Amino acid sequence: MSSNLQSTGYNQEDAAFKKQETEQLAKIRAELDAKRKTAESASSKDAHWMCCPKCGGKMVEKKFENVLIDQCASCGGMYFDAGELNLLISHEKSTNAGLLGRLFGR
Repeated sequence: MSSNLQSTGYNQEDAAFKKQETEQLAKIRAELDAKRKTAESASSKDAHWMCCPKCGGKMVEKKFENVLIDQCASCGGMYFDAGELNLLISHEKSTNAGLLGRLFGR
């Protein structure tokens, strides 16, 4: 009976420790991968954040009719975030003021 314990006991114990270590390593890898992904997305955002798609110049936010629009400080291009143009168009229809003409200098 002692020979049976010696032949299988330590092997089962080693297998249990190996399984535990493997699970811990997988958990640590998953956490590190998540942190790495977050850091990569943040750094890629910083590289392109508020840069003009036309010339690469810095963009500044300007308030126009209670809507913040992005305008390039270098080339003067104006860019709208999602929904901003719809807000300006609806404001123009409600006031009949020629808002887009004023915006684009006509």
